[in-house]
Amino acid sequence: MDEALLVSSLYNIFYYSAVVLVPPLLLATIIAFIVGLFQAVTQIQEQTLPQTIKIMVIGFMLIAFGHALTAPLYTASDQIFSSFHEFYK
Repeated sequence: MDEALLVSSLYNIFYYSAVVLVPPLLLATIIAFIVGLFQAVTQIQEQTLPQTIKIMVIGFMLIAFGHALTAPLYTASDQIFSSFHEFYK
C-alpha cells in the first residue's frame, strides 16, 4: 500500500467536502445575521422565521449550484473507488 497515495486521496476528500459545506454554511450565517438584525430592529419575536428563511435559501442554493459544488467530490470519490485495488498491494 502506497501511503502517500492514501494520504493524498484522504486530503482530496476532506478538501472537496469542505468545498461543498462551506458556501451553504457561510450563506446561512449571513442570512441569520441579516434576519436577526431585521428582527431586532422591527421587534418581531417569531422564533421560526430565521430557520424557515435559512432552509429556503440553502435549498435554493443547493438546487441552483449543487452540481457545481459536488462535481469535484464526485470525481475524487470515483477516482478512489476506481483505484481501490492499489491501496491493498
